[in-house]
Amino acid sequence: MQKAPKLEKFNFEILKAEATSENPVIRKRTFIEYFERFEEFPSYLFDNSEKIDRKLSETIKDLQSDPETTKTMHKGIVTLMLRLPAA
Repeated sequence: MQKAPKLEKFNFEILKAEATSENPVIRKRTFIEYFERFEEFPSYLFDNSEKIDRKLSETIKDLQSDPETTKTMHKGIVTLMLRLPAA
């Protein structure tokens, strides 16, 4: 029986820097990696108290329009949107 490959140690500082990056490609990649690891999106890194953060909103739209986004990720997006304030 083979062991699953060991995941890299979680680094919050790198996650925050990449998930909140101005570069949409980096943000999207980070969101995908985070979702694959934790089965949720790192929305807690953004101030969504009044409205959905611009970068978070853009990343969600990028994921929704990407044909490679899995059904599970689409369900995760729906769950996330239910927790966030209306846009």
